[in-house]
This record gives sequence, structure tokens and C-alpha cells, in this order.
Amino acid sequence: MDIEKWLRDLGLEQYAHAFAANDIDMSLLGQLTDVDLKELGVQSLGHRKRILAAAAGALTAAAPLPPQTSADNEVPADERRQVTILFADLCGYTMLSRSLDPEDLRALIGRYTALVDGIVLAYGGTIDKHIGDAVMALFGAPRSHETDTLRAARAALDIHDGLARLAAQTGRPLQAHIGMASGEVIAGALGRAPTRRTTPCMAIR
Repeated sequence: MDIEKWLRDLGLEQYAHAFAANDIDMSLLGQLTDVDLKELGVQSLGHRKRILAAAAGALTAAAPLPPQTSADNEVPADERRQVTILFADLCGYTMLSRSLDPEDLRALIGRYTALVDGIVLAYGGTIDKHIGDAVMALFGAPRSHETDTLRAARAALDIHDGLARLAAQTGRPLQAHIGMASGEVIAGALGRAPTRRTTPCMAIR
């Protein structure tokens, strides 16, 4: 993907000429800062935040994935499968909430969740939910791969690396507690109509 298409997908194609004129390509996205974007003529705070959040999520888009096989398939309802759950919780949230303006805190959490979401999706996982400053993701449901556990482990390592880059951009120490659990699940619909959802019921063995 080239930078012009990437910006167009964000609805920010008006900045494509400035990026091209300054030789900013996809390989440099992870190094962009708020100050850099201002120099490129992105005066809108909302546009700068959108670009930085999308850049954080795109950092691992080109990372090679474990090869898919014919075993990769959708999980039918109520079928027993092996699933890995990844839970990434931002460290020091209470301290951040005390030291940051609420809007700045919201923007930082947005960049953090965009980073984690992008990495999880790049490895074929599914975002189950955001819980405050935490992200819960599934590998193995609703889509499964023979390498789901490996994908989850690689995603965890990339989240740590991505947070180090995000910390350098924001000037704040950012780390995450990341936990994983693997086990058999029954992927089926739980709840009362009309609010039914497919939820894995896990028994760790």
C-alpha cells in the first residue's frame, strides 16, 4: 500500500501531496510525531490524532504471518475448539489519569487501543472487547488457524515493541501487562434474545 492510498482510506487524502513532497512513505509512519504532522501542514488536531492512531496500528501490517492452511476456517456455533485469549492491560493507568488532562488521557488510550487492535488483527485474531484501558482478544474464534497460539504470542511481543515506540513519541513511559490463556472452548450463543452473542466458554486444562 502506498501513502496516498493509506491517507485516502483514512479520508485524509488532502495531505497526500505534502507527504509525497517531504518523502514520507509507509516505512516512516512509525516515526511521525505530532510536531512532524504540524510541519507537514496538518493543522487539525483531530486529523493529527487520527493519523497517529492509524500509524500505530499499521506498524505491524507488513509483518509476516504464520502460513495459513486448509485447516483455517470459521468456527461453527457450539463446536469445541482450542482458543487462546490475550488480555493486554496498560500499566500505570491510575497515575496517568492523575497527571493528564481528560482529553489527553482519552487520546492516549485511543492510540494504545488502536495499536493493540492493529497488531491483533494483523495476526488473524479477533477483538472481543475493550475494558477501560485493557483489550481482550481471541485467537481461534470465530476464525481458527493451526498456529493460533503462536500468533497470540507473536502479537504479545509486538505489542511490547509497539508500546516502546509509542512511548518514544509521547515522551511517557508506557508498558502493558499481557496475559494469555489457552484451552478448549465451546463457541456458542449465550444470552437472551434479542441480545445474543457468540461467546467462548473456556475450561483451562
